[in-house]
Amino acid sequence: MGAPARMIGAWVLSGLLLSLAAPAIASDEFIAGYATSIVQHEFGVTDAAVEVHDGVVVVTTKSLATIDRGKLVAALQQIPGVSRVDVRSADSPAAAPPSDDAVQTTIPTAGPKWLPHGALFAPLHADPRWPHFAGVYRQFREGLNLNGVFAANFGETFAIYRNKAFLDGEWEFGVQAGVFSIFDVSAQSIDLVNADYRVGLLTSYRNGPLTGFLRIEHQSSHLGDEFLLNNPGVTRINLSYEEVDVKLSYQVFAWLRVYGGGGYIVHRFPEDLGRGTTQWGIELVSSRTFLGGRLRPVAYADFQCNERTSWQVGQSIMAGVQFENARVGDRKIQLLGEYYVGPSPDGQFYAQHTSWYGIGVHLYF
Repeated sequence: MGAPARMIGAWVLSGLLLSLAAPAIASDEFIAGYATSIVQHEFGVTDAAVEVHDGVVVVTTKSLATIDRGKLVAALQQIPGVSRVDVRSADSPAAAPPSDDAVQTTIPTAGPKWLPHGALFAPLHADPRWPHFAGVYRQFREGLNLNGVFAANFGETFAIYRNKAFLDGEWEFGVQAGVFSIFDVSAQSIDLVNADYRVGLLTSYRNGPLTGFLRIEHQSSHLGDEFLLNNPGVTRINLSYEEVDVKLSYQVFAWLRVYGGGGYIVHRFPEDLGRGTTQWGIELVSSRTFLGGRLRPVAYADFQCNERTSWQVGQSIMAGVQFENARVGDRKIQLLGEYYVGPSPDGQFYAQHTSWYGIGVHLYF
């Protein structure tokens, strides 16, 4: 048999095999197993029920507050044979009993677990001091006597232990640490201006759309050596304190989250540093995506007023797009424009009023 004949035979055989496999690939049983694996292993959801009927996937869970719903839907829609995806809250009236002929799988609620996936409390994205990885260019309009500044942030929240909790919720214990630094890009050697170091312990609770945490953390603040040498008129402040704070968050809708809380500084230097702290904010995540599902608009606003700055309100506004990649679970990469006005969040300059515009890349793992 010649080469052309063998090629034609191979194509015919391949088409026959694909036609035979297609019904099995598109079966509800296959979709249910595939969807359950994605929900549990890529998004870390441990309390979901997955129902599949004629290619329609319905995921019911209490974890909506801490997962990226849009990315979950996008990931499930890539499964062969899926015609539609619906993600519902287990507390929603829409969470009706499944039909009798639907394929159902249930991910059991997790028991005790060490080093669990993700964190129960989602990041406060517009908080200038929420630990995460970011690189931002800022153009100052007021304060610090600086022009162009590059801000580099490094940090993360790590859950150590998670278990069931009262009222059919979950709680966890973890650590949080971050470094927040700014560099003067107009200086010849790109001088480090200020670096704030934060480390803390926190315990979090989640019950459906409601999440919260109790945290105790330490912050210390330091000026860069080159900046001090080039600015002899700047007086260094030995700023260091430990704070206990409580924050609550509520996922009102899939696209709307609100949060707020307060704290108290239990140990401080200088000793006349104000003790009381407050914080509140709102987060908006579009239910629509653009450019073939690659981009999702987002907008965040965070507000803080503290006794150490005579209760002046610091306003942090961020807006931009989130890059959607269904194969990286609930990780987030965002390109955000930002605007800040209020007391400086950079520790050495906390008594100065400042404002800036900026743009940067933010990563959440």
